[in-house]
Amino acid sequence: MPVTIERFLDPWEAHVVKARLVAEGIDASVSNDQLSMIEWPISYALGGTALAVPEEDAERAREVLAAYHRGDFERDLIEAGHVDPPTDDTCTCGHHVMQIAWSQRLLVMLLGGFFLATFPTRTTGRCRTCGRLCA
Repeated sequence: MPVTIERFLDPWEAHVVKARLVAEGIDASVSNDQLSMIEWPISYALGGTALAVPEEDAERAREVLAAYHRGDFERDLIEAGHVDPPTDDTCTCGHHVMQIAWSQRLLVMLLGGFFLATFPTRTTGRCRTCGRLCA
């Protein structure tokens, strides 16, 4: 029986972690990734993209996941020469917080307010021929 070990708001990150788990010999699966790519507001409400592994591999998968979050695999790539090391002004603590610019937040609020607004489904007014009030 599959066990969800983590949920991601970014479906591509879930696939990267899945690939690492498969490389470690753990059969992993990703669900809700297509929904996250197409209907991201609903995806947030449903908890994002789920990464699941078989129950017997869950503990080992959590260890791999912890190493991923610590940045151990990135350090391995740097040591192997596949990735350039971060410069002195780059934080490597692993406690990054994504910040969204105010201009982007305002754009989302305006577009959300326009597209999510309810519009009347019928109109009321006077008949052009007889002048009576129409419902």
